[in-house]
Amino acid sequence: MLRLRDRKIIEALQLFRCMSRDQIANLFFYHVKNPITAANYVLKRLRREGYIDANVEKKPYVYFPNPATLKKDSQKINHYLKIVDFYIGVCRYEEPIVFEVEHRYGPTFMQPDIFMVWQGAAFFVEIQNSRYTTVLMKEKLHRYTNYKNSDKWMEQVQPYNITTFPYVWIVSRLSYAVKSSELPIIQSENVEGWVGSHKDYL
Repeated sequence: MLRLRDRKIIEALQLFRCMSRDQIANLFFYHVKNPITAANYVLKRLRREGYIDANVEKKPYVYFPNPATLKKDSQKINHYLKIVDFYIGVCRYEEPIVFEVEHRYGPTFMQPDIFMVWQGAAFFVEIQNSRYTTVLMKEKLHRYTNYKNSDKWMEQVQPYNITTFPYVWIVSRLSYAVKSSELPIIQSENVEGWVGSHKDYL
């Protein structure tokens, strides 16, 4: 019989596509004396019972929902793990009201890695593992401008009493030389780096 925490772990794996053992321990076992040991025990049971799967070639193991939506050796695994790291980062301050991964908005619009409502504001988040050229990044941002001009965004944020277009948050080790008079763009290497220097945004 699945416990509440079991269900939450499975739901998280379905949302994020994959998670490392340590990430699962961080999110669901932080309150126990030995989070890693407790996580190992629960994950082994869920895997044995067929609710989840794992890539045991990686250390620590990387877990997937069963059935998985991602191949165990997919090149996108590290990207999805970075999305989980970002989620853990924002949860240190406050759990987002909404956190969507790779929602599709249409062929002429963007496909952000994340849409979230957090600390009373809305954000589209781009997690950049690899370095884009400035030209490619400008093209990506142009799709956000198209979405803003369509006014569809108003329907998206209205339920949360937000009246301004979401921030476009680029998470990258190096900043991009991009500016926009139409988009509220912010850049940082991680959550902590931005919150620490831009508390006035929230």
